[in-house]
Amino acid sequence: MAEHDRFEHLKDHANACNYYRLIGFEVAEAREGYARLRMPVRPELFQFQNAVHGGAIFSVADAAVAVALLTLAEPGEQALTIESKLNYIAGVFPSNAYVDAEARIVHKGRTLALGDVEVKRDDGRLAAKGLITYTLRRERAPE
Repeated sequence: MAEHDRFEHLKDHANACNYYRLIGFEVAEAREGYARLRMPVRPELFQFQNAVHGGAIFSVADAAVAVALLTLAEPGEQALTIESKLNYIAGVFPSNAYVDAEARIVHKGRTLALGDVEVKRDDGRLAAKGLITYTLRRERAPE
């Protein structure tokens, strides 16, 4: 499969994920070691202070790093989050239309990978910045 087709297949596969659809984000771009996901701002994501809940921001950040990592994955390789650090810098409010989470893989070894992610509002302001660590493992055959 050509590289472009592989990335398009990954985007389609990720965008079909039930959780991604529940929160409302989608993969906008994927290439080797990089992914950008977009999450529309909608009332269902607001907490009681009328801002997007930090959990929704974390979800799109984690997913962006996961997709970036999967662009580098070997066949049958799985990636699972084992540690994360996300600093929230600016709120996301009803006046914002969307946020973009841009992720880059900093390191991919045999068993661990590290990704860097920035979540920006539609006005370009940095809303969150983080590092997320994944364990890598081979898919197991059913017993």
